Amino acid sequence: MDIKDSVEVTNSVKMRSILIAVLTYLFLAIATAGIALIVLLITAIIANIICNREIEAASSNTNEFKKGFPFKYFGESFGDFQHVFYHEKSLAPDIFNTISNEMTSKTPIEKLEPIKIKDVDKDLSSPEEREFLMADSGKTKRGTSITLIIKLSNFGSMQSIRWWVLAGGYVDKNKKFNFIAYSPFTMLFWIVPYLKKEHDVLSKIRTIYSASYNDMDVITQIRCLHEAIFSAMVEELEKNNIDTSDIKAQRMQVMNISISGGHVSMGNVVQGAMNKVVGSIRGAKS
Repeated sequence: MDIKDSVEVTNSVKMRSILIAVLTYLFLAIATAGIALIVLLITAIIANIICNREIEAASSNTNEFKKGFPFKYFGESFGDFQHVFYHEKSLAPDIFNTISNEMTSKTPIEKLEPIKIKDVDKDLSSPEEREFLMADSGKTKRGTSITLIIKLSNFGSMQSIRWWVLAGGYVDKNKKFNFIAYSPFTMLFWIVPYLKKEHDVLSKIRTIYSASYNDMDVITQIRCLHEAIFSAMVEELEKNNIDTSDIKAQRMQVMNISISGGHVSMGNVVQGAMNKVVGSIRGAKS
């Protein structure tokens, strides 16, 4: 996962950001006879090390987390859905094959592949690792990566499929610069949660590019991925004489997504999740 690749977007530190940071540091240096510079530089160096560490972890596909943010390296969730049904026989292999065929035949996705994500919470007697299925949908022209993650599980003869579609931005050099430059003033609020692995630093320096065309490309990919899974699920469940009325109703709500003037509207099933992400898109560019 190359989170540094902004594709067609120019990614650089803005001169305005540099100027404001220099003036701020200069003022504090004069006001404290240079003493403040020592603290400022030390905290900035620590913040830079932390940023580079998170970027490296994401680039090397290190899938570890503590308690929360299991998919943090893949980006923000554009909705997650779960469907539960009953069948005496485990349908997981059949569902996997049907979804995989649907994806490869109707989208550019070449395959679903297993990934393991580990919870390294020290309160556990030992780390817990679970397996998911993942498909990389690639990047939009403006550097937004789309990832599909699926979890198949069962509880006795009750079976469940849950999936997430996530959008991840590229590392914004300007946001990274500001995060590091102003870390002396913000570090006290996030350093302890970060050390406890309860704070997602990477999301603070990534950008989902704010543009109507990028919104359109992102939503198109999201709709196609959701539609492919719903189609595969309906096909497989009906093949096994399982009632599909609930999942068809959910499908109608989820597919009610449209774009007008760069703004997204959708069915109320995904309203909350989409509002959160579209809000981050609208405010991402700084």
